[in-house]
Amino acid sequence: MAPKLIYRCTNCHKYTLESDVCPYCGGDVRTAHPPPFSHTDKWGEYRRKAKKRLEEHKKGV
Repeated sequence: MAPKLIYRCTNCHKYTLESDVCPYCGGDVRTAHPPPFSHTDKWGEYRRKAKKRLEEHKKGV
């Protein structure tokens, strides 16, 4: 038997084992686990640039 993943609702922030919709509010669910860590993060540079641009955009608005 495969292990079940824990999911978290994006609306009410409750945890569930349901993988399609939240049984409490009907909202979307996402996995509650962070992405795996890697020392050779090939997308880290792009993610940091996008985060910096987003922060600059929020300051300008």
